[in-house]
Amino acid sequence: MVDWSNLPEELLPLIAARLFSVVELKRFSSICKSWQYSVSGLNKNYPFPSRPIIHFNPIAPSETILHNHVYRCDPGAFLSRAAFFRVTLSSSPTKGWMIKSDVDINSGKFRLLNPLSRFPLRHSSEGLNLFEFTVSEIREAYAVLQDAKGRITTPGFQKSVLVKVKKGEDHHHGVLGIGREGTINYWDGNVLKELKQMGDHFFDIIVHKGVTYVLDSNGIVWCINSDLEISRYVTSLNEYITNGYWVHLRFVECCGELYAVERIPKENPRKRKWNLFHYSKTAGFKVYKMDEELGKWIEVKTLGDNAFVMATDTCFSVLAHEFYGCLPNSIYFIEDLQPKVFQLDNGNGSSITSKSESSESSFQMFFPSFL
Repeated sequence: MVDWSNLPEELLPLIAARLFSVVELKRFSSICKSWQYSVSGLNKNYPFPSRPIIHFNPIAPSETILHNHVYRCDPGAFLSRAAFFRVTLSSSPTKGWMIKSDVDINSGKFRLLNPLSRFPLRHSSEGLNLFEFTVSEIREAYAVLQDAKGRITTPGFQKSVLVKVKKGEDHHHGVLGIGREGTINYWDGNVLKELKQMGDHFFDIIVHKGVTYVLDSNGIVWCINSDLEISRYVTSLNEYITNGYWVHLRFVECCGELYAVERIPKENPRKRKWNLFHYSKTAGFKVYKMDEELGKWIEVKTLGDNAFVMATDTCFSVLAHEFYGCLPNSIYFIEDLQPKVFQLDNGNGSSITSKSESSESSFQMFFPSFL
């Protein structure tokens, strides 16, 4: 049997820094005297140090993207990091809720956000007592916002991911984003530049297994390496299995595999003239999975116990049985500021349900009882 009291003392603060609740901290300090002593100097009101965050300076006017585009990145834009957490009662850890938070750049205080968007919750308080809960981070999302007061993304970074870029022998963090005009832009806190255009108007971006994938308007999937070089990926989406209108596609990572989710609008985009400000409501979704062995995307009829969370700033999957009210084989998204859910129903399709149209049980995971 391992004698945990003999662990090197320098490891103990590192372990304690990864605890997420006061209950876990008390359990940690009860192991032995050396473990208790290692956390004796922590602030009892807020015992957990903040997670490492990439601190980027505001964009200087001389470093903004201008070129021939009608927009630019306004001075004062900054990188905002939000995190999704699973919260469970420490006495009953099998099911939990999902919360999303960031730090208010003006006050430095913890702030709860709508999980499906980046807007603060109206009833969000300055403090949240999680003494009886266990909290674990499940996902992070980044956005380049125009200023500290608003929640609007800059035109040059409508969708953003954090990447590691090679500089000499070292790797440094930076942000890759897709602009409103479909360009790919890079920002490392000092340098802001546009990558050489390879595809035709990009729509979505994701980091999967350390590789950055982007999707263009022709359904072609591209890869971006650590040298910021773009190359075509062998597996691209076929317009014959979609509407051929790629703006409605988003990447999702599930169980270590890469998926693409197609939103089916009620109005056929091919039958009307394109309008940036026109939005057709959602009729349903189709899901495709990258099959690396076959070298193509295949349609998926069921997600099993998985549920896809389609937030405005990132997409990811969760196991439905781990969250209160979460429906398996479903896709959660936001439309008209309302949370909605679509069940695949083993490929047969299903009607879309919103929180206002049904019992709140299907959306219980987004509305914890302790708020």
